[in-house]
Amino acid sequence: MTFSIDGMSIYETGLMESQNPVILCGLPDIGLVGIIAVSHIIKETGMEEVGYIDSDLFPPVVVFHHGEPKYPIRIFQKGNLIALFTETALSPESLSPLSKLIVKWAKDKGASLLVSIGGIGVPNRIDLESPKVYGAATSLPMRESIKNLGIPLMEEGFLVGPYALISKESKVESVLNLLLLAESFPQYPDPGAAANVILELKKFAPMDVGVKSLTERSEEIRMNARELMRKTTENMQKMGKSQEYELPMMYL
Repeated sequence: MTFSIDGMSIYETGLMESQNPVILCGLPDIGLVGIIAVSHIIKETGMEEVGYIDSDLFPPVVVFHHGEPKYPIRIFQKGNLIALFTETALSPESLSPLSKLIVKWAKDKGASLLVSIGGIGVPNRIDLESPKVYGAATSLPMRESIKNLGIPLMEEGFLVGPYALISKESKVESVLNLLLLAESFPQYPDPGAAANVILELKKFAPMDVGVKSLTERSEEIRMNARELMRKTTENMQKMGKSQEYELPMMYL
């Protein structure tokens, strides 16, 4: 089955029917928090590859795993949990059609929740033993749930990049979008932040996923992901990512 919008397509190669799935997004962002977290969840839960996303807007890249070429953006599933995960940096011009594709596909699948997992760059991250995770959502009941679960609500500010576009499109399409954003190193892969996001995510989507190995392998993960982080940082600069550190004019 193929689902296409604006020259970008999702190819389902083995997607099982699921009732109101929870869809996780791990896209390149601050600290690669979403990519690290979703990759860890895929491995820990034994999710199966069931699809991929392709477009001429993506760079001419293929990923090899065990000698087999793979599309850089792939979809995994186990039961009612679906994960979308990328292993390459995304060009700014690809983000708008990709975000629309993800949200409309989530709506077509009857998703109960679309979760955007990312980071918030903080200059004092090295001093934080346990980075905070902030929540935001496109619906008032979900924002109340975030607060009731003891997660700080991201009250004011800007969000720039793929998750901003997903959030806007989710409002248009009436798809419930939850954002979980952890305090993170601005320019370094941050497995510690990813671990804390997973712990908070489990409050919304219960799963048997431990995070001990993330913290134990922090240095190895940082080394393996450093080139992806470099390319992601370059693309974030083109998007005007620094605007996230400003306060909206309405509240000055």
